[in-house]
Amino acid sequence: MKASPRERLLAAAAAILSRDGYAKLTMERVSHESGVAKTTLYRHWPTKSNLCMDLYLHAAAGELRDPDTGDVTLDLKKIAGTVIRLQTRTSAGPAFIGLIAEAHESPKVFSEFAKRRRVLTRKVLQRGIDRGQLRRDTDVDLVIDALGGAVTFRVLQRHAPLDKRFVESLVNLILNGCRRKT
Repeated sequence: MKASPRERLLAAAAAILSRDGYAKLTMERVSHESGVAKTTLYRHWPTKSNLCMDLYLHAAAGELRDPDTGDVTLDLKKIAGTVIRLQTRTSAGPAFIGLIAEAHESPKVFSEFAKRRRVLTRKVLQRGIDRGQLRRDTDVDLVIDALGGAVTFRVLQRHAPLDKRFVESLVNLILNGCRRKT
């Protein structure tokens, strides 16, 4: 089966990002390498930011699932581990860096991206509250910010490893403040 123009454009963008990084990603290169007209490209994504958001969300949709292990701690560790893998071993990583770089130029795109990215973690945390694993007054948005902020900081700074030990320590540290007193 032949790939659709949208699929060819996403594949070309992913290849450019993986090979050359965000700085070398241009709409012209994506059009050229995909063999799809620029008018079609711009119909799908009016800006490079929109393209990067879709590229990241497309990669995440293929790998990021609700683990629902019955334990909020394990669920968050699985999600954080998958996010780290996406950002360090796939084209989603350079797309994410590009979205951050463009955040001030395209605040609406970045805001939409951030909102969509938070859905799964919000669901997991709310389930933990509903199951009595976390306090009812847990600030879900703050927990999401703390998790995502720590991961993003390490992705950008590259000052320490993004590994299983980091995920375990981060989730445990954050959830210690949310656990119900027994």
